[in-house]
Amino acid sequence: MLPLTLVAAFMAGGAAAWAVQGYRLDAVSAGYRAFVSTTAVLGEAAKKAAVRQAALDQSKKEQADHENQIAVAALHADIERLRNTRAASGFVPATASTTGRPELACFDRSELESAIRVFDRGVQGLVDEGSEATVNLDTAKRWAR
Repeated sequence: MLPLTLVAAFMAGGAAAWAVQGYRLDAVSAGYRAFVSTTAVLGEAAKKAAVRQAALDQSKKEQADHENQIAVAALHADIERLRNTRAASGFVPATASTTGRPELACFDRSELESAIRVFDRGVQGLVDEGSEATVNLDTAKRWAR
């Protein structure tokens, strides 16, 4: 009789444990389902917000690109205007009218003028590049704000 009582007690204990574990499993499953549904809702909201932000960023970028094109075009026009103004005059001043013997000058005017123009073109190219980079950087700063 003792073994049968032990088997019955063991089975009753097992059934009780099974029931408790079942309740715990139901509670954990319900919590998991709630977590999944909340995460799905939050994920959809985040996707919608990301799409809105991407559209806003794209709009800002297009506006900034347009403004940058206008600024760079204005810069190039100013550079061209200044270059044309400077090209109209020479780098080497005219010979003084009181010079008694211009052939004694220690340089050839045309060669010096040519060398200065080549040097000026090179320096101006670097300055132009730097000016355009500054305009581009300013545009990027405005876009980032």
